[in-house]
Order: sequence, then C-alpha cells, then structure tokens
Amino acid sequence: MSKGIMSQDELSRRTVLRRSAILSASLGLGAVATTGQAAAMNKAELIEAMASHAGLSKSDAKRALDAFTSATTNALQKGDSAVLIGFGSFSISKRSARTGRNPRSRNGPADESPVTFDACPEFAAALDLNPGKGDEASARCRDADVVIDAEYIAIETGRESREGVSASDAERAIEAFVSVATEALKKGDRLSVDGGADESEVFGTFSISKRSARTGRNPQTGKEIQIAAKNVVEFKTGAELSKAVN
Repeated sequence: MSKGIMSQDELSRRTVLRRSAILSASLGLGAVATTGQAAAMNKAELIEAMASHAGLSKSDAKRALDAFTSATTNALQKGDSAVLIGFGSFSISKRSARTGRNPRSRNGPADESPVTFDACPEFAAALDLNPGKGDEASARCRDADVVIDAEYIAIETGRESREGVSASDAERAIEAFVSVATEALKKGDRLSVDGGADESEVFGTFSISKRSARTGRNPQTGKEIQIAAKNVVEFKTGAELSKAVN
C-alpha cells in the first residue's frame, strides 16, 4: 500500500470521534462512539474505506456501491431476490400477520424489517458466525433472481456514465466492501449504507445480533428440535427501502 493511502486502522482511529456528529446531522440514527455503545460507519466513510482497501478512486468506489444498492432495491421492488457475490442475499420477508410491540416503547407495532438478509457462507465464516445450515445459505446465494457480481456492476455503471467501472475494478470494489463490512461488524460497529445519489435515503444498516437458543420444529417431520444460540448479521432497512417494498 502506498504512503498516500490510509490504512483501515488509521482511518478508523481518525473517524471514530467524529462519527456521532456526522450521523446525528445526516442520518439521525442516534449512534455514538462512546463506551458501551456501537459506532456506525456512514456512506462517506464507507466509500473512503473501500477506495483505500482497493486502491480505487472514491468516485469509482461510489459508483460500484450505488450500482449494488440500486440493483438490490429494484429487484426487491419486483418481489425478486438479489445477492451480492461473497456477501449475502436479500429477499422480501414473508411473515404472517400478527400483533407485536415496538421494543423501544410499550405501545405500537414491533419494528421489523420487511427485507430478509442471509449472509453468504464465506461472509459468515469471515465473521466467525455460526451460519446455520450451510447448504441452505449457499443455495440462497447461488440461486437468487438477480446476481450482482463484477460483470453486472461494470455493465450497470457503464449505462449510467461514460466513466463506468471496469470489471476488474468492480471486483476489487466488491472485495473491499466485504472486507470493510467484516472489519466493522467484527468490532461491534454498525454499517450504514445509503441508497444511491440521495445520501439522505438510507438503504439499510447491518449489525451483529445474537439469537437466543430456542425450541423449534423440523419443517419436514414436525418434531421439536433445539436450536442453538448463534450470532447472525441483522439487516434493518432504511425508511425509503421499506416504503419501496411495502
């Protein structure tokens, strides 16, 4: 890495103290970098980190990121699933109607994401998670309706601008995004991804969540089974994405 390119550790140390002010002003997520509370990386910091990791310009890193969020949003709006290779798959949640409670208040409906995110096995392995049934996770990442890879991003960015991202640069951008996401989540931070040109429209926020052990049922036999506690990647949709898919 050249002297002019900041390492991720240096970037993290430099930005962690100003994340609270940035997030409060632009995203309103209320995440602060104080003891006992998770920090959050916003879009500008994510793009800077991706560019640093991949040796790309910030504009190319932004184009690649926007192509991913736009393609995923468009697929979900149509009811299709989408996968970013090496990262995870997105699909519309299919939950039965029921009454719940908002965990932040004693009244009102529970705050649930209308989009389901499943980490691809390699991303789950990088995070040291227990991904559950690996074959099922692999199938979701392999058989999605829209597969977002380097070639896909190169084509989409080429349509948007004469200065499209090449397939080789798109591959580096994807790898950098997954690497930055892995580092942030392993530290206990949240990763906020904005959706497209309007940075006020948050695509969604990724974080690590622990699911307690519970009793479930085998869908094939109906017999009770014990499901072990495990950590998972939780995806909370932004307001605009939620509105688009509802």
